[in-house]
Amino acid sequence: MLFQQIEQFFNERETIGVQPGLERVNKLLKFVDNPDKNLSIIHIAGTNGKGSTSQFVQSALIANGYKVGSFTSPSFYGIRGFIQFNQQPISESEFSHAFQKILPAIEMLDKEENSPSNFEILTVLSFVCFKDNVDITVVEAGMGGMWDTTNVISPILTVITTVSYDHTAFLGETLVEIAEQKAGIIKPMIPMVTGVSDTAPSYDIIEKKAEEMNSPLFVLDKDFTYESITLNRFKFFISNKQLHINLSMNGKHQHYNASIALYVLHLLSEQGWQMKEDKIIEGVEQAKLSGRLEKIHNNPSIIVDGAHNLEGIHALVDTIKRQHSNDHHILFAAFKDKDVNNMINCLKENLSNISVTTFDHVRAPTFKELEQLKTNHPEAIVYDWKKYMDKTFENKASCYYITGSLHFISLVRQYVLEQKRNMLNDS
Repeated sequence: MLFQQIEQFFNERETIGVQPGLERVNKLLKFVDNPDKNLSIIHIAGTNGKGSTSQFVQSALIANGYKVGSFTSPSFYGIRGFIQFNQQPISESEFSHAFQKILPAIEMLDKEENSPSNFEILTVLSFVCFKDNVDITVVEAGMGGMWDTTNVISPILTVITTVSYDHTAFLGETLVEIAEQKAGIIKPMIPMVTGVSDTAPSYDIIEKKAEEMNSPLFVLDKDFTYESITLNRFKFFISNKQLHINLSMNGKHQHYNASIALYVLHLLSEQGWQMKEDKIIEGVEQAKLSGRLEKIHNNPSIIVDGAHNLEGIHALVDTIKRQHSNDHHILFAAFKDKDVNNMINCLKENLSNISVTTFDHVRAPTFKELEQLKTNHPEAIVYDWKKYMDKTFENKASCYYITGSLHFISLVRQYVLEQKRNMLNDS
């Protein structure tokens, strides 16, 4: 089957959404002889910071000469982007070869009216691709942890970055309920690293689960800590040592994510993974991540940031305020099952020139729903985000932040990069 046909296959299955249980994933894995069992895996869950923390860890491992596989979501590079070797999407041929191996099992489950979702298929595909091809793998949970598709693995380390409100329809209405889902990735005797404060109610859930599993628990501000210096620079403290780090990623919240990653790398060293300190620092400092305060255009400055929940919006607001940029414009769009009202309120209370829009997705709000939001005024609604982006190019001295759903910012990112290519071709 050609890759284009496989893409069409996935497009046609988009309607198969989140389904409870790990039965389908386990059946698919069994069909291909459980390739995950031969992998050394770091499993990362958390409401915010998974992607950045994963990227810091990967970059440091690559800098130390390791071949690193990663399963990450969402993807900015189509279906291949979920599965990466050394931070590059796998090739069409590699994807197609792995897909052919599991297609009979997918068809079998379809006939049983127990169809696996795209995310379930991609999870299994990643392990097929990684087997015998990588030294170590970083796997991000898609949603939650306990019943997340990725929670079939036996990791060498587990991580919970943060616990805050997101996906409440699936994970629960309270932070305690959400923490119970995240803590589902904790495995017997396997070390767990978390950035959740030991004063937070959700920490008690994580601590209790770790005790039940007899898993060593390592906590930010107890076993390691950091001190912010500037927007990009911070000090990392562990035992009697301190490291000076100057990140390429923007935002003070990245000091938090990078500190978790640095402690994960410390634990890997203790497990016997050979790494040099200077290479660890080099890798962490060079790490970048699409869609996280990523500048995609100069003159005007266009920055995309996937602040897809209230915690992410607070981090974005903090970053913008620290940069003292007065001439900024915000375009926001999020899924309607998110805390949209409070996210917009937070933006409006702290920043100026806020506009909202929507995009083509089954979970995105209609314009009528946007107009009914109590936070909105009609003049603040953008009815065509592409026309809005076209106009931005005329205001070369301004700064535009495009934020909200990762799906939305990926659409904008792709559109702006295409426009840039067209401008270059025309010049």
